[in-house]
Amino acid sequence: MDNGVRIPPSGWKCSKCDLRENLWLNLTDGSVLCGKWFFYGSGGNGHALEHYKEMGYPLAVKLGTITPDGADVYSFDEEEAVLDPHIAKHLAHFGIDMLQMHVTENGSRDNDIKPRVSEWEVIQESGMKLKPMYGPGYTGMKNLGNSCYVNTVLQAIFSIPEFQRAYVGNLPRIFDYSPLDPTQDFNTQMAKLGHGLLSGQYSKPPTKSELIEQVMKEEHKPQHNGISPRMFKAFVSKGHPEFSSNRQQDAQEFLLHLIHLIERNPIGSENPTDVFRFLVEERTQCCQSRKVRYTERVDYLMQLPVAMEAAVNKDELIAYELKRREAETARRPLPELVRAKIPFSACLQAFSEPDNVEDFWSSALQAKSAGVKTSRFASFPEYLVVQIKKFTFGLDWIPKKLDVSIDMPDLLDISHLRATGLQPGEEELPDISPPIIIPDDPKGTACYHEDLYSPNILHHNSPDIDESSVMQLAEMGFPLEACRKAVYYTGNMGAEVAFNWIIAHMEEPDFAEPLAIPGYGGATFPGAGGAAVVGLDNQPPEEMVAIITSMGFQRNIAFHALRATNNNLEHALDWIFSHPEPEEENETTSETMDLENHVNANILAESDPEGPRIKDGSGRYELFGFISHMGTSTMSGHYVCHLKKEGRWVIYNDLKVCASERPPRELGYIYFYRRIPS
Repeated sequence: MDNGVRIPPSGWKCSKCDLRENLWLNLTDGSVLCGKWFFYGSGGNGHALEHYKEMGYPLAVKLGTITPDGADVYSFDEEEAVLDPHIAKHLAHFGIDMLQMHVTENGSRDNDIKPRVSEWEVIQESGMKLKPMYGPGYTGMKNLGNSCYVNTVLQAIFSIPEFQRAYVGNLPRIFDYSPLDPTQDFNTQMAKLGHGLLSGQYSKPPTKSELIEQVMKEEHKPQHNGISPRMFKAFVSKGHPEFSSNRQQDAQEFLLHLIHLIERNPIGSENPTDVFRFLVEERTQCCQSRKVRYTERVDYLMQLPVAMEAAVNKDELIAYELKRREAETARRPLPELVRAKIPFSACLQAFSEPDNVEDFWSSALQAKSAGVKTSRFASFPEYLVVQIKKFTFGLDWIPKKLDVSIDMPDLLDISHLRATGLQPGEEELPDISPPIIIPDDPKGTACYHEDLYSPNILHHNSPDIDESSVMQLAEMGFPLEACRKAVYYTGNMGAEVAFNWIIAHMEEPDFAEPLAIPGYGGATFPGAGGAAVVGLDNQPPEEMVAIITSMGFQRNIAFHALRATNNNLEHALDWIFSHPEPEEENETTSETMDLENHVNANILAESDPEGPRIKDGSGRYELFGFISHMGTSTMSGHYVCHLKKEGRWVIYNDLKVCASERPPRELGYIYFYRRIPS
């Protein structure tokens, strides 16, 4: 069409939506419009196809592919890639000289390229021509609607040999013993999903014409590559108020939920989650008496604080913030983003520094006092999961995300964080329980326990909830009401104990419902020292059972220990460690087994009464994967996973699996490290 249109050599954008990538030049009228879907990077809005449907102009050439040797041409009429024998003449009509075209993927000359700073662009490596990867271990996963948090976590754990052996290696055995309804069996679903990811049957390379067809067609042919985790997600999220929805969720929260499900559904003698489990030693010191208490707890990931005060580009950040406010006031375009650059060493230092203990009760003084707590590794896991605590609350209590860049190391050595235990010259705090807080009983019902008449018992009309612990849990992404319940039901014993309660109750239907105070007259909750008020029947409180099972012990062992120690949480843990041989189960204990676990009884692992299994070793690690989040909150945005396989980085962006050119290590949210053999 001789309409006088001339195409400039650079600076192209869609004439309908201003998109600057995945652009196509219509060879009839010279219009520049975006494609529907861009396999190698960011997406399009389908304006090129809409234009064809409206005008009927059949041929388009992809801008950014034009070189002296040719270009990618697509025929809307034939719905496939075609060869244009007169491409040089057709391009010259619109002022494009093929011999001068040496352009980049986004249509800009090399010296015109602006650095990409947007989180969405950097993390997804938009605008780069990423090479698709195919074969075993390079299978994509369909996004079911805000399910990328599930996809990234599963890609990461199924890159670990222990998970591959447990589910894919045992696949024939799992399938042979699967129940009549395999859709309700956790191990069957895990094995099926692992086989889909690792077999290579759903990751086969398409032809070039098929690739271009995917880019341009609005209704492209069904693709055989990639798997859909619809059945798996439906099962693991059943009854969970958050994961069962179609809303975006926190990948870290889902990872812990998945670990809990794996531990509830053992397969054989090997539990693959053993590779994540480690012991944390917590040293609490009374600042007045200087006496200390050492305790240990189980954990599965290292939560690293963001040391914002250590940013190395503070002057740039201040200048950017001033420009941003001025632009917002004047309603001008915002300035180019400046992201805080935080040294990893500063974050590690912040992790190792003492924290103030809110509302600390000193057993040495038998009164409230100032206390500090430090955490160290009593053991190092085989695989270390590091979460960057990017999500916090603003002054208006609205969750927000810290948009920061942290120079995460490829090689990590945390040997200096090894726990040391009680040191010479240190004096332990007396093992005295703090006052137990019991609400007044409006009905006059008595709790039959001699300690109720002790002067150490305090009575209050309303529940006492440690709000600082609530906020610590909420910052991890858990629902606020669930955090309040966790702190309440664990007797204000701290965020760590409440965290274990959350992990044990995440799948319950009322997990995120507001706290409902039960009628008083049965069991109450443990104090910081582990003492508990119990009813006449000595029935172990469910909250205590949940705390013990969340540490990796079997449910029947938890019941044994609590009954044997009159429901004293601390003594129950001592009892478990001091009874290497399980007692013979009676009828009552058998009834306490968790019958709701959909697990094959033929391959149940033997109960391990010796405590949680720990794979201790060196504290030196190598990075092999990370999950990144784009967006302002865990409840929105998108997740992408990068994994190092066969010596190179690979990006897993739902169905798209490509060789990574610039893995954005500095913008990750959850990092996966493997231990370096000594």
